[in-house]
Amino acid sequence: MQDHYYDRYWSEGYKHTGQRQGYAPNFLRWMARELAPAPGAPLRRRGLEAGCGDASFTGAFAQFFEETHAIDISHSQIAENQRDLPAVFFQAHDLSAPLPFPDAHFDAVWCSEVLEHLFDPLFALREFHRVLAPRGRLLVTVPYHGPFKNVLIALFKWERHFDPEYPHLRFFTAASLGRIALKAGFPAPAFRTCGMSRPLRDFFVPTNLLMGATKR
Repeated sequence: MQDHYYDRYWSEGYKHTGQRQGYAPNFLRWMARELAPAPGAPLRRRGLEAGCGDASFTGAFAQFFEETHAIDISHSQIAENQRDLPAVFFQAHDLSAPLPFPDAHFDAVWCSEVLEHLFDPLFALREFHRVLAPRGRLLVTVPYHGPFKNVLIALFKWERHFDPEYPHLRFFTAASLGRIALKAGFPAPAFRTCGMSRPLRDFFVPTNLLMGATKR
């Protein structure tokens, strides 16, 4: 069962936690630019983090909402997150199933380093579209696969990248992620890249793709 796999995965959280990754400061700056209210404006009402893992970004995400929900497939990690962040509504949920929320329920959805783990990322994106309110904002991050990076993977990290025990199932370019975002109902997704906070390397070999989209 996938939930048991991810219970084991997060039991080794020191290896996988987003807080330890070089991209984390870049993600947090992007999140703040996208979600912080204008001076004097109220917070957004509700936000959803889809695939919260060990809640590396949940606390930062929650500061932009009156009410925050977070879901993940790992029951044990969800229980730990709830103890650490009692103000957030955590729930164990598999993103291969319909989201347990009504239509147009959220003002924003944050889904960071999750779609690459899913057999059917298009289904998940369609569910995000369903639960977003009109003009709701979707923010997605995935590992980046551009031509130069793919050449480097082929030359130096082929076995590691396609190891059958490696949890990534899908590999995205801006074009491929944009296509499924359009199919899910997001009309004009916008993209940028970031890296691991190593300026020279990041300029030549970005590591992450960031997509923002709005529900009409």
